Amino acid sequence: MQHEEAPLESLATDAPAPRPRVVALLNQKGGVGKTTSTVNLGAALARFGHRVLLIDLDPQSNLSLHFGVEGSPEQRTVRDLLLDPSCGIDDVVQQARPGLDFVPAVTELALVEGELAAMDGMQGVLRGKLESARGRYDVVLLDCPPSLGVLSVNALTAADEVFVPMQAHYLPLRGLEKLLQTVHLVAQGLNPSIRVTGILLCMHDGSSSHARAVIGEMEAQFEQFRAADVPWSGACVLQPPIRRNIKLAEAPSFGKTIFDYAPACPGARDYRELARGLLERWSLSTDAFDGGPVRRARAARRAAPTSESKPTSAPRRKSTRTLKSVPKPKSRSAARPAPKPKPVPKRATKRATKPKPKPKPVAKPARAAKAPRRARTGRGRIRSGGLSL
Repeated sequence: MQHEEAPLESLATDAPAPRPRVVALLNQKGGVGKTTSTVNLGAALARFGHRVLLIDLDPQSNLSLHFGVEGSPEQRTVRDLLLDPSCGIDDVVQQARPGLDFVPAVTELALVEGELAAMDGMQGVLRGKLESARGRYDVVLLDCPPSLGVLSVNALTAADEVFVPMQAHYLPLRGLEKLLQTVHLVAQGLNPSIRVTGILLCMHDGSSSHARAVIGEMEAQFEQFRAADVPWSGACVLQPPIRRNIKLAEAPSFGKTIFDYAPACPGARDYRELARGLLERWSLSTDAFDGGPVRRARAARRAAPTSESKPTSAPRRKSTRTLKSVPKPKSRSAARPAPKPKPVPKRATKRATKPKPKPKPVAKPARAAKAPRRARTGRGRIRSGGLSL
């Protein structure tokens, strides 16, 4: 008896949907640009034509405010996603832009850590919820709180890789070591496949010698772990760094991303090039970038032919007339002859030419003996710290 082969269509439907790439933007230090990078990097990826989901895990809910959304009692947020077993991604997701969705947060999210502590498998709740996002999104970005609590551990358990937004200063460099230790602990038990792949420099000032020294120290430390079995063995400083730009701080007050607010500013260019480099690393397409309505309007105006060309004004001809030179009237003083100089008597000339006697030299006082010079003391070099376990 011959077995009939299954049609190709049924085999295709049985294949599981591809899992989105989950990236956690984490730093226990606040005010380093986590939310700004999550919003604008996600917006750049969406403008390249990919489906992006942003999840706000910060009780300050700055990501939600960036899109002009404030929590309300009837609105379901990430708190319901983590605590309610019947709540899924579809129940809490909101659309911010075409191809860009987000899950809002509320201030009560700060109380979730205590409630999650009483649940079994509290570290993997978010990873289980993201299973319903298979096939719907290409990239998921997690905006983590400025702490290393249960919410951050949930993000690390669900993430494939970690970006560390930070400034190229000494204190953030010292805090990077503690963050890597936390990622190492998560990799040992909860998520063995997690990797720290990039350091995202925000509010960067490339002209500072201190910033260049910190970057050099980070690159030197990462180079020492290339062959080691640690989650940051492939870490690098992502390029380009995000330059300090006031437009990035102004955009949230208008509820816009940097590409809607100021698409031609340095901050927009940096996030666009950063997204392009990440997509090339992830082997995703970077064919086209939608610059938004402002750029589309400018491109249309440039491409549209002009109906009537404006007449160019003819160059002015130089006048051939020459003014007749009118002689200036002679003044009376010019007509009179100059008076002759009076003769100088001989005696006066001899007295004037007689050399004066030279003054006698005055003896200079003896110089005091110089005190012996003190030996200079060298200053010690301040090290920028290291990354070690």
